[in-house]
Amino acid sequence: MNCLDFRRRIGAEPRSRDPELLAHRDACRDGCGAFWQRAQRFEDDIEAAMAVPVPDGLADRILLAQATSERRSQVVRRRGWLAMAASLIIAFMGAGMYWRHADLNSLPALAVAHMPGELDALDLTRPMTDAQVDAGFEGRGARLKGPAPAGVTYVHDCWVGPYRAVHLVTRMNDEPVVALYMPGTMTVGDSDFHRDGWDGREMALSGGTLVVLAQGASRRTMDAVARGWRDAIDGQQAPSVGRI
Repeated sequence: MNCLDFRRRIGAEPRSRDPELLAHRDACRDGCGAFWQRAQRFEDDIEAAMAVPVPDGLADRILLAQATSERRSQVVRRRGWLAMAASLIIAFMGAGMYWRHADLNSLPALAVAHMPGELDALDLTRPMTDAQVDAGFEGRGARLKGPAPAGVTYVHDCWVGPYRAVHLVTRMNDEPVVALYMPGTMTVGDSDFHRDGWDGREMALSGGTLVVLAQGASRRTMDAVARGWRDAIDGQQAPSVGRI
């Protein structure tokens, strides 16, 4: 073994007890012995620097800190999911409450809610005069543009919720049909509804909204009454009403 090989081996394995290395160390006259001594002192210094006493319970404290950190992370993640879930629930509840509030204040809902106090009018059979019908509309600042349908048995100025209305009952084929005209109260398009035992239709007219409703009347009768009042209020050129 030459000096170069010896020093490479000692640089890589300073604590090696290979007999060949030790034999070269003892026999070499070119300073390999001194090189070996310096390597040993350097290793001693490293070992001394690393020989720091470990405090009692250090391993347990490290494990506890790690477990605590993991629990905190789990709590933070759980709280995040709970906050997200709570936000979604609140959003759904808010949407449901808004929809319910809007539904309860819709014209069909208000029209049906208006009817319990007016049920006796459905039993009337004596026709009203044209003058009486005209007076009912004039009381709400409205005028008919065409003749009223035949068989009007009731006309009265009412309030449907917050809206001024002309309340009418038309008896056709011995079936009473209610018409509530709310001048100045506008709606978008026509729509049918069934609510609390009442069949009805909400109709957009040029100057307001007409709600026609009945209990047990045939569709043919309700269509005819709705068409008659639309023609009377908007004029004969108004488009014909669809089926209810």
